[in-house]
Amino acid sequence: MMHVPPRSLLTVDIGAVRRNVRRLRSLLRPGTRFMAALKADAYGHGALPVCQAVLQAGGDALALATTEEALELRESGVTAPLLVMGPVFSPAQMIELARTGVQVAVVSPEMAEMLRHLPEDCRLRVHLKIDTGMNRQGLLPSELPKHLDTLRLLRPQVRVVGIMTHFASASDEPNSVEWQMERFLPCVETIRRDWPRAIAHAANSAATMEHPASHLDLVRCGVAVYGMSPFQGDPREEGLKPALSWTSRVAMTKRVPSGEGVGYGLTFRRGGAATTVALVPVGYADGLFRALGNRGRVLIRGRRYSMVGRVSMDSFAVDLGESTDVRTGDRVTLIGHDGSESIRAEEMAGWVETINYEITCATALRRAQRVVVDTEWEATVTGQDAEFGSRRMTDATRRDDGR
Repeated sequence: MMHVPPRSLLTVDIGAVRRNVRRLRSLLRPGTRFMAALKADAYGHGALPVCQAVLQAGGDALALATTEEALELRESGVTAPLLVMGPVFSPAQMIELARTGVQVAVVSPEMAEMLRHLPEDCRLRVHLKIDTGMNRQGLLPSELPKHLDTLRLLRPQVRVVGIMTHFASASDEPNSVEWQMERFLPCVETIRRDWPRAIAHAANSAATMEHPASHLDLVRCGVAVYGMSPFQGDPREEGLKPALSWTSRVAMTKRVPSGEGVGYGLTFRRGGAATTVALVPVGYADGLFRALGNRGRVLIRGRRYSMVGRVSMDSFAVDLGESTDVRTGDRVTLIGHDGSESIRAEEMAGWVETINYEITCATALRRAQRVVVDTEWEATVTGQDAEFGSRRMTDATRRDDGR
């Protein structure tokens, strides 16, 4: 088969993931367990290699958003505890998750009612999610007694093994953590009268790093696992190492006369002297935000250059200036390091007034090729299965087809 160079390359450093997990675990009190959120294909980083890295670094459990995400990990041989944070839409899904040992968050009265339809031979472990102020998913504290009456009648099909809530604004409004905990802890006490061994968990990345009183029995970390800041700052200042870089190549360069426009709508026109622009074969079909046109920056040969004109479906342009040494084939860094310069996901997010989560999630299910490297073990996974000492990494290099 003919080798076709990728239009762009997502490089995921699982060594950085392991380092971040160890950093976060170091903040926990003895006995507190660590759960990593791997939803949305691990925030665009690749669920399976990230899963393996988390477990290698001492992670205890993994959280997913959907039934499909959890079953895919099970089918790939992952035996670690998995939690689907929901919602789940049918008893058939619950039965399949119970069959594969996946735990389920009960996040609505409708889901609580759905439990009544499980067969007698089903054994489903659930976490009750309490809405303590986010006003999104979760059972209201005032309605909890009614749901507990139902659950008592469903033994042994249903066993409550966890009690959870989610912080609405731990990174932006620190005081909100305190009042949400004040609403949550009485619910934990009530539920434990019937299920005394149920674990309590609430802390996300921001709370794990800034609110130790919220750690309880387990923390659920997402964005910080990937070396991104939950506070949208520089992750290095928080002891985190970004795991993802995104690069492409200069496809061509073109001289543009003074006063001429570039791209759809000719939204960029440079006065004065003529300039040279580079065409980079990455566009919004690859997950690059269209709003980055005339706002974003990239790195080429260790220098920053402006993205000019509109980002199109398949490409964008870069203003190289009146004279340049940039040539076709030169590497273009959208996220990551080049020499002494770097562009972080947080910085790109700031240019389009969003958050780092959305930047990396947008690359999932797109055309970029993903490669996994391991800077800790000084190894690169380039094939199907690759041995790292006594540990095996699978499916680490693949065309990102959304699986």
